[in-house]
Amino acid sequence: MEKLQVTRSSPNQERLVALYKKEKNSKLKERYHTLILMHELQNCTKVAEIMKKSRTTIQKWINAFNSKGIEGIIPRSPPGRPSKLSEEQKAILKTDVLTHPRKLGYEFNNWEGKSVSEHIKYKFGVLLKVRQCQYLLHELGFSLQRPRYAFPKADREKQEEFVQEFKKSWVLLNPKT
Repeated sequence: MEKLQVTRSSPNQERLVALYKKEKNSKLKERYHTLILMHELQNCTKVAEIMKKSRTTIQKWINAFNSKGIEGIIPRSPPGRPSKLSEEQKAILKTDVLTHPRKLGYEFNNWEGKSVSEHIKYKFGVLLKVRQCQYLLHELGFSLQRPRYAFPKADREKQEEFVQEFKKSWVLLNPKT
């Protein structure tokens, strides 16, 4: 059997070290480190011992790098479960959430996870739990924002005057400040 080694000349070892130093992703950084060690040691078993990985894993990384280059060692995220809503339905939901709930015939004023769950169930016939709807809203670019209550009869000038008077009396009562 042929000895495993790094056969690709581009990027060279200096470039790999530079990529290793600037990389933020720990998994990719680990793979760069493996490539650097393979350049230096030329022994897959020693590199596997140093990196605390199996020899098979190191071999897969080296073979991927030899065949595809840097793109071959970039870690891929698992695909996960497919969404219950199609992209079309998500676009419709986004336009619905941008409109006021009262205009759509609902009795509430703000879109929340629970209200979005009910809306999806009514409009698309898909049952999503509240937390899933919160994640979905975040994915669509929304964040939960609640309106602040404003006192309609409040006088802003009197409130400021009260705060200033309170600060004066507080300074007199509390000698530490």
